[in-house]
Amino acid sequence: MWRESLTNAWESIMSWIGPFDYSQKNAVLVPVATLGIGGLLLYWLRSGRKIKTIDMGDGWWGAGQRPPKGKEDTSIRPFKIETSDKEIEDLHQRLDRFRFTPHVEGAAFHYGFNSSYLRKVVDYWRNQFDWRKQVEVLNKYPHFHTTIEGIDIHFIHVKPSYVPHGQAVRPLLMVHGWPGSFYEFYKIIPLLTEPAKHGLNEGDVVFEVICPSIPGYAFSEASHQKEFDSIATARIFHKLMNRLGFREYYLQGGDWGSRITTNMAQMLPQSVKGLHLNLVFIATQGLGKMIRTMLGAYVPWLVGFSREDARRFYPFMQKNLFDVLRESGYLHIQATKPDTAGCGLNDSPVGLAAYIMEKFSTWTDKSFLQKDDGGLESKYSLDELLTNVMIYWVTASIVSSMRFYKENFSKDPRIHDRVSVYVPTGIAAFPQEIVHVPRAWAKDVYKNIVTYTYMPRGGHFAAFEEPKLLAQDIMQFVRKVEQL
Repeated sequence: MWRESLTNAWESIMSWIGPFDYSQKNAVLVPVATLGIGGLLLYWLRSGRKIKTIDMGDGWWGAGQRPPKGKEDTSIRPFKIETSDKEIEDLHQRLDRFRFTPHVEGAAFHYGFNSSYLRKVVDYWRNQFDWRKQVEVLNKYPHFHTTIEGIDIHFIHVKPSYVPHGQAVRPLLMVHGWPGSFYEFYKIIPLLTEPAKHGLNEGDVVFEVICPSIPGYAFSEASHQKEFDSIATARIFHKLMNRLGFREYYLQGGDWGSRITTNMAQMLPQSVKGLHLNLVFIATQGLGKMIRTMLGAYVPWLVGFSREDARRFYPFMQKNLFDVLRESGYLHIQATKPDTAGCGLNDSPVGLAAYIMEKFSTWTDKSFLQKDDGGLESKYSLDELLTNVMIYWVTASIVSSMRFYKENFSKDPRIHDRVSVYVPTGIAAFPQEIVHVPRAWAKDVYKNIVTYTYMPRGGHFAAFEEPKLLAQDIMQFVRKVEQL
């Protein structure tokens, strides 16, 4: 159809310029033809273009056969975290059998978790850490289970305790990553649900917050089938929000949460009012990016980099190759044969703690590599760090959480960059994040960036480390979206 239109347009143009002599034709032909055909092409592209989306599809991840349609359990069931004397005694017995490995002198955290500091952590864990008390802390927010696509999905759902008459409450789905958990959001939840009470004075923006556990993490059941990836998770979380009665909602994520919420925006953009991220995944390969990278070191403004981008991005090889290689050894294991290392971690609480807590050191601040204690207690308490470890321990979920890498990296990762995100997007760029993605690069995928903030401090675990900064940025973003 459009080819016929172009042919007819060309014939019309030629018949119009027919009476002109040769010189007149030269003067008129090129601009008229260019404008005419170009205009038709532009009209065709705009009128015919549809926003490309990820196919939602469907799935079944439970054990055995899927029940007949209409027979699946769609109930939402209250859930409470519990512990027992047996569980705690087993933990203590294992901690008592901790076999110390002397570290290399002057190693700090360069070789991984410093074993001398690990001895201190184990001593605190065994003699002072109160798991029963932390279970009470975890249960201060309402927990639920619901079955979606054959597996039980765990989530917390926190509503404001008081909403002034006429005040709109925005639903916000927040998704964690690895090696975090829903517990990462415990400090930011009250800031979002009751901002005025916590001195934020942002009474015009109030949220009810839903924090699910990724299937295979914490109290969400793991998939019983292969190929459970971020797209399947995105679909399940859309179904969760629909089951809770929401048709439009905001999304927030970092780490795997960033990938999952981005997939949600790519899958059902009509349901996503806004997407806020504190980590952006962007493909860095390609000639264009290589040229921009080289030019940006000398003339950053020419490739759309700000001075702050240049400061965070360069020297490129150090920050984007050597640092990333040093911090990504875990990724290669988990993306290939996760069960081999995972089975050992699942059997040893000390091994599990070292493996998880080491990430909370250098992913929070790269300079913590130089510290004998990894700088851990300068940003978090041991109770907070061990509570996150305990969530993995008592649920025996470390192996299934590691498998999530294999299921995602076994597929072509470019699928995520081939589908652009058109929903309003906010990006909080924390200076100690593993990699920095300039706004100019983020725009390659996120086409509607409403806010892009260079955060003054903080690293990978933003909600856990800098809850107030992150909450303020989310509110600023949502306020702008609501004014669009």
